[in-house]
Amino acid sequence: MSTADPTRPTGAVLHGGAQRLPVRVHNPYDAPATTISRYLVAPGDRCTLHVHTGKTEAWVITQGTGTATVGDVTIAVREGDIVVTPPGRPHDLVNLGQTPLVFVNVVLPTHDAPITTRELEV
Repeated sequence: MSTADPTRPTGAVLHGGAQRLPVRVHNPYDAPATTISRYLVAPGDRCTLHVHTGKTEAWVITQGTGTATVGDVTIAVREGDIVVTPPGRPHDLVNLGQTPLVFVNVVLPTHDAPITTRELEV
């Protein structure tokens, strides 16, 4: 069953400045395991540069504007954009707007390595 990540409480701040928001997942057909969470990055704040193994993330931007860097590519993001962060590629997200930047994080395990996270800046 798809679930919110139970190891990260609502309100937790991850990667420097992404505040976890509540999410409800309805999965009556028991689809393949996926972790879904929602985050808020305050104006001028950022989700710091980090890298994962064992999973791909898809960030669905639902509010706000900023930039996302994946590997050596930096792109402007806004509501409606989806940013895909493959395993092994460092990535970050910066809120450049005057309002909160909110995104839904969909985690898809790759099943080729353990899932790890390594912060690349503090």
